[in-house]
Amino acid sequence: MRSHAVIFDLGGVVLSWDPRRAYERVLPAEEVATFLERVDFAGWNRLNDGGRSFEEAEQELIARFPDDRQAILGYRVHFDATLTGMVPGTSGLLAELGQVGVRLIALTNWSAETFPLATERFGILRRFEAIVVSGTEGLLKPEPALYQLALDRHGLSAGSTVFIDDIPANVAAAATLGMAALNFTDAERLRADLVGLGLLAAPQPIPEPVFHLAERSAWAEAEATGRYPWSSRGLGYEREGFVHCSFAGQVPGIVMNHYADLDPSELVVLEMDRDRLPILVEDLGHGPYPHCFAELTPADVLRTHDLPLDQ
Repeated sequence: MRSHAVIFDLGGVVLSWDPRRAYERVLPAEEVATFLERVDFAGWNRLNDGGRSFEEAEQELIARFPDDRQAILGYRVHFDATLTGMVPGTSGLLAELGQVGVRLIALTNWSAETFPLATERFGILRRFEAIVVSGTEGLLKPEPALYQLALDRHGLSAGSTVFIDDIPANVAAAATLGMAALNFTDAERLRADLVGLGLLAAPQPIPEPVFHLAERSAWAEAEATGRYPWSSRGLGYEREGFVHCSFAGQVPGIVMNHYADLDPSELVVLEMDRDRLPILVEDLGHGPYPHCFAELTPADVLRTHDLPLDQ
């Protein structure tokens, strides 16, 4: 098919969300599942996603479960803890689709009050031309009116739009409207589906080594903890949406432009495992550079180099 746009769900497709994480801040972890079932969290939260204010929602639930007041209030207070990261692989697919000119729209069931926390924290959301939030519109998936609103507002026809969601009922509703609807399970399967629809081609190998410049102290910490939550100097991976990388000939310029105040001994050049990592070459206004769409771990690095890089 020839598609002008792909509409993505967010929670469970682009961003990982786990409401238990908020309640674990105010309840023993072993009590959270029972609490969620007892207060019908799913039904309660769905009304919030539909536009109900949290103040009204909390007071309604506290009136029914007065002994659980602290736990009920804890969800909004600790909402940021429910956003556990980016769904592996999806961010790279967004970059690939954008690179071939596909319009990217998001359509999410999400409270208008908590959604700004996601936009502040996750740079990958800037990849979307627009995001339609159920709590702002007062409509919820799988209500057909919300899908039609997203199509009409952005000048899209159902027949030339792909819809992606992890909830089968939401996928079925999109298909009923005439969209090519895909049930998301993981990024690998989604990529295969998008290739099958003719939106993406088979991935092309990057023919030359790819590097990431890191502060030696930050990389030492990563080797100790197993995590490297950085994209570039002073920029977190979540906030940027990818890890800044370079080819060998670009390393000296990066040192000069971003690390000139540091002694070369304070830096280390990481050689990335191109077979293991999702890497795409993009030009975001400063020339073509490789970007890695996964948070780095020590296992993703083939070897380390000192400066100057001798290739």
